[in-house]
Amino acid sequence: SGGKSYEHVLPQINLVFAMGDTQAVRLGLAKEISRARMDQLKATEESGYDFNTGIPGGSGGNPLLDPWEAWAFDLSYERYFGEGEGYVSIAGFYKDLDTYIYDQTVSYDFTTLLENTPLAFFQPGVTPLTTGDFTRPVNGSGGYVQGLELSASVPFNMFSDSLDGFGAQFSYSYTDSDIAIEGSVSSVSIDNIPLPGLSEDVWNLTLYYENHGFAARINTRYRSEYLGEVTNFANDRGFRFVDSDQITDAQLSYSFSGERLDGLQLLFQVNNLTNEPYIAYSQEKTRVLDYQEYGTQYLLGINYRY
Repeated sequence: SGGKSYEHVLPQINLVFAMGDTQAVRLGLAKEISRARMDQLKATEESGYDFNTGIPGGSGGNPLLDPWEAWAFDLSYERYFGEGEGYVSIAGFYKDLDTYIYDQTVSYDFTTLLENTPLAFFQPGVTPLTTGDFTRPVNGSGGYVQGLELSASVPFNMFSDSLDGFGAQFSYSYTDSDIAIEGSVSSVSIDNIPLPGLSEDVWNLTLYYENHGFAARINTRYRSEYLGEVTNFANDRGFRFVDSDQITDAQLSYSFSGERLDGLQLLFQVNNLTNEPYIAYSQEKTRVLDYQEYGTQYLLGINYRY
């Protein structure tokens, strides 16, 4: 249902507690709202029959959708060192979801559709059914998102002057989410699901060297399996489980200096070094729905800044 008004100012507060020049604690509390997608708010519906099986189905929008609503709480601690070049931080967050949006699939009576469908439409011997699945976006209530984030940036010249220019950056996030659903969602037959697109574990590691115009960087990103919302060949969105992956990229560059070449940079990039595949499956990993390899990409470029 809908009909709510959201013209009021959303309350929020952000506080920073400085603990000298090298430490800080940050606290945030806010009411958050996110509108539904335009395709979810459409007032149209589509339905039809499979002429081979006689099974009806349909989908549509919901112009009465309420937006996403949540109370968000964030708390973080930061510590800086090495003349401000390095830092470590830890942060926790919690979002209490008052409302959210998901695609609900329910059993639907398609008797009216059958009355307007000629029997010659179906294959010989096929008996059309009057009951099938209908999918549309609806509002749910009673969910949460919570997690922990760790990050650090360490310049290696802290340990030895001979390592000047070398360094590492690392981040890790743990996310736990849960929303209650009614009916069912495509490819998922459980009563509670995590929020689509959120992996439980995600980490990034970067090693770099930057000095005398040279820059070299290699980065690895890992994310655990997650519930993905993908678009199929009919341009309909549906849920699929997506397997974990680890993507590694590298970059080399040289920036010229001097009166004539100042601002000129040569750049070489390699993306997806290990040709990591994208794998989507239904419930069990043995039931693969989609397997794609994108290959390794090599890029050579020239930048000029003036």
